[in-house]
Amino acid sequence: MNVFFLGGVFGERDKDVVLRHSRGVVQMAADTLQKNYLRGFSEAQVVKRLTVVNLPFIGAYPQRYDKMFFEPAVEVETLGRAEVRTQGFFNLSLVKNLHRAYLAGKVLLQQLRAVPQGDNYVVCYSMHLPFLLACQVVKWLRPSTHLCIIVPDLPEYMAVRTGIVKLLFQAMAKVSYAIVGRADSVVAITQPMLDKFETPVKVVIEGIVDPLHSAETVGEQAKPYFLYGGTLDRRYGIRNLVDSYLQSGITSHALYICGAGDDQAYVERAAAGCEGIKYLGQVSRAEVLKLQREASLLVNPRGNDSIYTKYSFPSKVIEYMSSGVPILMYRLDGIPEQYYDFCYLASPAAGGMGQALLTIVGLDPAELRQMGQRAKDFVTEHKMPAMQVEKLLNAIKR
Repeated sequence: MNVFFLGGVFGERDKDVVLRHSRGVVQMAADTLQKNYLRGFSEAQVVKRLTVVNLPFIGAYPQRYDKMFFEPAVEVETLGRAEVRTQGFFNLSLVKNLHRAYLAGKVLLQQLRAVPQGDNYVVCYSMHLPFLLACQVVKWLRPSTHLCIIVPDLPEYMAVRTGIVKLLFQAMAKVSYAIVGRADSVVAITQPMLDKFETPVKVVIEGIVDPLHSAETVGEQAKPYFLYGGTLDRRYGIRNLVDSYLQSGITSHALYICGAGDDQAYVERAAAGCEGIKYLGQVSRAEVLKLQREASLLVNPRGNDSIYTKYSFPSKVIEYMSSGVPILMYRLDGIPEQYYDFCYLASPAAGGMGQALLTIVGLDPAELRQMGQRAKDFVTEHKMPAMQVEKLLNAIKR
């Protein structure tokens, strides 16, 4: 089979440039998940050709990116067996998405014309409307091409919007759902997400281990800090984490936070007023992974108090478990029960997160290390790229 992957990853020489010019959240989690899918496709023997039509996910100029044009450092590079063809595009807000849709469709069709009609598969990452429109055009012109959509997020839950902007995005979401509903197969991160689609082939893949990260080992002795790295958004629980740490009165361990988001100012004020809270800003993925391996505990503070949690599997859960460092989180509707044997759980009651932190501080370091290693063993035995992508390929072949 020939796989044509439509997505938005950061080339090795583009990462630092994107970080430098971005304002706000950089899509590092999406970059990692896509590359893990590509590793899985690269390792699959049935995949004879793997081509990536790549338009990186960056913020629009001028609000979220300070350059009007995105120009890749390298237009063609390799990732495993994948040939990554990165496109430059006009990054001006609104106009950007029209240009991305045009380029995605144009380059996909160019690549498809280079191979015979038949065993060809377009795999589209996310319900990004410009990508979906491009895929719809491809299906019209080459109907024998199998279209698979990977859905890591539902559009109505990706951000909080109001007024006219909310109405506009609701209309766009309806178009997105209509296109995904006509796809040949869909991959989602939770079963409730799949229930929203009537697609013939549906597969749950909640996440994929990054083999480069899991291959690293933790130090002999953990450093005395808890870590949260991710989006600083109230709905993801960052205020709860900060407040819980302050109320716990813990002085033996600091709280390290890195990332960006709508609640960044809240974190900065807390760090200014408390010596134990260290806000590190938005750092590179390599630095985040190093901080994870050296921490005493990794925290996912997302609560189960919103309907969107059943449509969400936080990507950091598998990433945290891959590190070999123990994780603390709440029970969430979107996370399968099997994961809870390999982590510490905070009570959803008031003060539950703070009490859990106090309890964990009092545990034997050997017990903490054992919990972290058990979690790592679990995800590396069941969630590696080849294993997860094989689920999709088997479903398609059936």
